[in-house]
Amino acid sequence: MFLKRVLRLVPMILLSVFFVETVQARACLTDHIRDALKINKERAPHYARLSQGRSAEISKRLISMERKLSFIVPFADAWAIPYHMAGVNILCDDFIDMAYTPKFRSQNPEGADSILNFRRPNVETIKARLFELYKAKDYQGLAYYADHKIHELESVPRYNCMVRHVLESIRRMAALAPLHDQKARHSLGVSSLFLSRTVLRSHILLLDESTLIDTLAAPLQSEGLPIVCQDVPAIPWP
Repeated sequence: MFLKRVLRLVPMILLSVFFVETVQARACLTDHIRDALKINKERAPHYARLSQGRSAEISKRLISMERKLSFIVPFADAWAIPYHMAGVNILCDDFIDMAYTPKFRSQNPEGADSILNFRRPNVETIKARLFELYKAKDYQGLAYYADHKIHELESVPRYNCMVRHVLESIRRMAALAPLHDQKARHSLGVSSLFLSRTVLRSHILLLDESTLIDTLAAPLQSEGLPIVCQDVPAIPWP
């Protein structure tokens, strides 16, 4: 029964890919990554100048991560087209427009801080718990656990900004997944959870690279350069 329902989407996906202009499909995830890449490319030389080149590796890793994602996300957007045609705003509601990214500032208004205040989160433990909830399909529990870790990181807001950003995204996607699914089942007679879970899982896996970026950025952030933190928009609970 489930396979039959999934197969119903196949011709719709193929039709949507070939007639994307006709159905006015929105490539929300592709646009999100493209805009993030643009912002980081534009800001990289400014950070390099302010840090005497010490920010280069951070910018390089951010841009590299986004470039890799840019090759993958069009498939997710194509997958989402039949849902969009049915009025299910999956992916588009899950991600915040990069237009809400804070404006560039050369200095944190709170000034410098001691690097001793930086604490690298135990990402392996966080990932293990997230995957446990993910496998149990406990989306509410997943959202609340991510929220709990976000609040822990917010106690020292200038550090761990990339991990916090990814956790905010996980929280939002987990909270929206069952809502998208309910609407998809009503409108299409087929679940949207496989798409939500695929994107959600990819974000959990991004935590490893994110914590490495945060660790590299911490010394500059302690000196007052708000790299990473001002390069991503805040992602609210839906």
